[in-house]
Amino acid sequence: MAEPIVILSIPQLRACDVTPGALASLEELSRQGELAELVPAFPGTAASSFATLMTGEPPSVHGIVGDTYYDRQTGRIAARPLPDSAVTAPKLWERLREQRPGARTLLWFAPNSRGAAVDLAAWTGPDACLETQPAGLADDLTRRFGPLPCPSGTGEPPRREVAAWTLRTAAAVIAVERPDLAVVRLAYLGQVARRFGPDGREAGRALRALEAELRPFLAGLPAGTLLLAVTESVTTPVCGPVFPNRTLRELGLLRLATAPGGGTAIDPAGSAAFALPDHQICHIYLNDPRHAAPLASAFAGDHADGIAQVAALGARAALGMDHPRSGDIVLVARPDRWFAADWWTDPADRPATADPSPLGGGPIDPARVLGSLGAPVPGPEYFGVLVASAPGRIARPAPLAARDLAAIVAGRRPVGRVGP
Repeated sequence: MAEPIVILSIPQLRACDVTPGALASLEELSRQGELAELVPAFPGTAASSFATLMTGEPPSVHGIVGDTYYDRQTGRIAARPLPDSAVTAPKLWERLREQRPGARTLLWFAPNSRGAAVDLAAWTGPDACLETQPAGLADDLTRRFGPLPCPSGTGEPPRREVAAWTLRTAAAVIAVERPDLAVVRLAYLGQVARRFGPDGREAGRALRALEAELRPFLAGLPAGTLLLAVTESVTTPVCGPVFPNRTLRELGLLRLATAPGGGTAIDPAGSAAFALPDHQICHIYLNDPRHAAPLASAFAGDHADGIAQVAALGARAALGMDHPRSGDIVLVARPDRWFAADWWTDPADRPATADPSPLGGGPIDPARVLGSLGAPVPGPEYFGVLVASAPGRIARPAPLAARDLAAIVAGRRPVGRVGP
C-alpha cells in the first residue's frame, strides 16, 4: 500500500445502512469508489472479530477466541481489554512496518490495543479513563476537546458523545501526524443495537446521529487518503438467555465456593466442567476430558434449547476455533438467543459482590438485552459491508469474507470467497 489508509471498523454497519437516508456520506463515497457486501467474522465478538479483520486469519491462528478465555496455565480468566500481545498473528501495522520501515501508524479505541507497536494510540483504561501512546497525548487531547465522556450515574454510557469525541480527536491527530495507516473503531451502532435491538427506532436514530458526526470526519481527511469502512460485527435481535452453568450444575459437574462478601462463586479448578459465556458463544472447559462426549451430547439433546451448534474437541476446527484457548466444547447460540453466566436460581447463591470477570455474576438484566452478537448471521439481511473511497480495490462478484480486508489493505485482490 502506497497511499495513506484510514480504516473505520464499525460494529453493526450493515449493507442496508449505506443509503442516502442513513449513512449518506458512506453511500456517496461508495459511488465514487466501491462497495461490497461482507460476511462478518465468526465469532462476531469485539476482540475476536477485530483480530480477524486486522490479521486476515481465523481465531485458530490469531488466538482470540472471543472477548474472554480461560488461561489454563494460570487458572485465570483473561477478559477485555486483552493486550495486543494476546493476538498471535501479524497485524496490519506490523506487516506495513516490514514492507516500509519507518511507516507511521495510529490505533484509536480498538480492542486488543494495549501495548500495540504503533506510533499513536488511544484506548479506555480502568475506570473509563483515557490512556494514550505516547502518554502525554492524553493531556493534550483533554485540553483541546475536553475529557473523554464517562458513563453516567444511571449506568447508561453517553454513546453518541463518545463516538463524537472519538472522531474529532482522531481527525485532529491524523491531520497533524499524517500516519500511513490509521485504524479508528466506532462502537456506537453496536452499543445501541445490543441495548435496544438492531432494527427499531433507536437503531434508526443512531444511524442518523452517527452520520452527523461521520460526515465532517470524512471531509477533513488529508487529500489522497484511501478510506475503508468495514463491518466489524453484526448484532441480531434476541428474546432471552441460555444458562449453560445451570445445566452443568444440574449434571453435578460444577463446583461452587463461598464468594467474597457472601453468596457463591464458581471454582474453575475444582469443577469437572464450567462454562464461560461470551454473548452468543460459550466455551466449556473440562478438567476431565472423559466428560467431553457425553456433555456434548447433553447440550445437543435434552439441554439444546437456544443452542444452534455444539462442537467438541476436534470438531471445533470446522468453526475455526481449534485453538488451545478455546473451550473443550464450544456452544453457538441461535441468532435469537444469548448465553448468560448465571449458575444460581436461588438469589441466596448469587455472589454478593459483582466480580468484573465473566464468571462473577455481574448484574445483567435480560430485559435490557435486546440484541446480541457472536453467532453466524442468519441471512443476507444481516450481511455487513466494505466501502472503499476509490475504485479498483475490492472484488464484486460475491460477498467478501471479513478476512479479506487484510489482503485489500496489502494491495492484493481478495479471492471472493464467502465465509468468516
